[in-house]
Amino acid sequence: MTILDSGRFSMTTLAAAFLVLVLLAGACSDGNDGRASGASSSDVDDAADDSSGTAVVPTVTTTQAPVIEGGITPGGTLRVGLGAEVDGLNPGANSLATSTYLIDFTMLEPLAYFDAEGNWFPWLAESFEKVEGSPSWRMTLRDGITFHDGSDLDADDVIALFNVQLKDPLIGLALQPSYPFAFEGPAVEKIDNLTVQFNPLGESAHFPVNLTSQLGMIVPSEYTEATQANSRKNQTLIGTGPFMFESRVQDDRTIVVKNPNWWGGEVYLDAIEFIIQTDTAIAADRLAAGDLDVVITSNPDAILTMREAESVRVIENLLSSDNNLMMNTSRPPFDDIRVRQALTYATDRDGFSALISQGTSPMADSMFHPDLIWNNPDVVQEGNTPELARPLVDDYCADVPDNCTDGKINMEFQHSGPSVVQTRVADLLTSGWQEFFNVTVSEVLQDQLIPNVAIGEWQVVAWRQFGSIDPDNEVIWLQCATADKFIALNWVRYCDEDRDALMVEQRQTADLDRRVEIWRDIQVNMNESYAYIFMTHANWTIGSHARVQNICPQFAPTGEEIFCSNAGVTFFHDTWIAE
Repeated sequence: MTILDSGRFSMTTLAAAFLVLVLLAGACSDGNDGRASGASSSDVDDAADDSSGTAVVPTVTTTQAPVIEGGITPGGTLRVGLGAEVDGLNPGANSLATSTYLIDFTMLEPLAYFDAEGNWFPWLAESFEKVEGSPSWRMTLRDGITFHDGSDLDADDVIALFNVQLKDPLIGLALQPSYPFAFEGPAVEKIDNLTVQFNPLGESAHFPVNLTSQLGMIVPSEYTEATQANSRKNQTLIGTGPFMFESRVQDDRTIVVKNPNWWGGEVYLDAIEFIIQTDTAIAADRLAAGDLDVVITSNPDAILTMREAESVRVIENLLSSDNNLMMNTSRPPFDDIRVRQALTYATDRDGFSALISQGTSPMADSMFHPDLIWNNPDVVQEGNTPELARPLVDDYCADVPDNCTDGKINMEFQHSGPSVVQTRVADLLTSGWQEFFNVTVSEVLQDQLIPNVAIGEWQVVAWRQFGSIDPDNEVIWLQCATADKFIALNWVRYCDEDRDALMVEQRQTADLDRRVEIWRDIQVNMNESYAYIFMTHANWTIGSHARVQNICPQFAPTGEEIFCSNAGVTFFHDTWIAE
């Protein structure tokens, strides 16, 4: 994902199609009661949830706009500003980035999701059960749930979507390491009308976390079949959720309307209008002026504007993903660790924090925020030590003179654009690198940058990644199986068999202490590989106008408080607009 929300939103086209994960966020509350009786957002200061391993840390909430007292007022249209357009809405074919999840979660519901403390719970599913003596899991769906077209949710819908995703040339890359085509027997099979058995190759102690996002967002089998025959139907959507598709004009807006027959109960809003506003700094101004109702962003300029606006309530989450730089370890010169080390030492992380993040987010040493139990406090991200770079550069250029000019290593740095913020990032970084590197800066349209990275046509790139609620969902980005293909999800293409073994072990064990130990070892491995330079922890911020009530907490139909602001993704079925 690109490093900042700066006009064209990160992780749009290719990369988001691979998301098996739900990005990490903190529990949040804006002070309103929830759907479930007595289930209000709790105070969570510094506790770590023993079952999930995720430290539940309160988000920073600014309440310049006071909560409006009084009862719920149904009706009205919520206007949500999106930082990027999406190429379609279909979880079986399209790229489910943050913008897509915001739209799709109004109409689709997941098989499982995370509660406010980071524990998975069944949503459309009624139960999950491990099949004794095998790596398989059986899932039973809730009976009596219907889609917007009136058809019943059943096992055929789950199987049809899974098989399409497995065979998709892009989405399938996330599934095939666990469900290769050579597997003897079906990857997924129907037990009865409401029961599906998943047959992954390897053991997993927490399989349902893989069904909390794109792979678990179910559409009717008839819709899946229709979209396979006609890709234009990907611009519409049929689900089981609290809102139904009404209209869509690509690059402009998507409108959903209330589902009066939602199995979860009453929906307060009449409609939601998702409006494309690629410059989120402008969107923040529009929010302050009352032209928009909600803006969700990690853009520091927009965050600062929303913090200062008296008419805006702000919910900030510092635990959702990290801004970093990546180096392609499969191509010269960054296939040599000396070059990766030199770039690391010469990188001005302090300047990035001060001038780019502007104090809106803390510096990062690894993929895990310090308040998470997974974090290894002994891992320190190096940088701001340019004096250590010169001997490495001299040594490399003596060995590989063809990759150097005038005693400097030749390199390319790619970033998304056009973007004022990304240009600012490039200027800052190259000023620190130029003593040791001849830097060619390439501004690439976002819809081209992601494919460039996926096929390995890059050397160094600004990115945003990681932050899963359960770190098992980070495996896809780190394992050897996704590093050596023409299209790679292990973006840096760094393979370590010992690290793979650790990731397999953490997947198989339910021992939280051991999982924590393993992930701390993995952070050491990543740090010593010098494939990533972690810069700051992203600050995903939800800004809402004073008239908007109850962004957080939201509750599932079965009463669980939902993990709010999941890398900017939230739900709106419990939201209303005050008169």
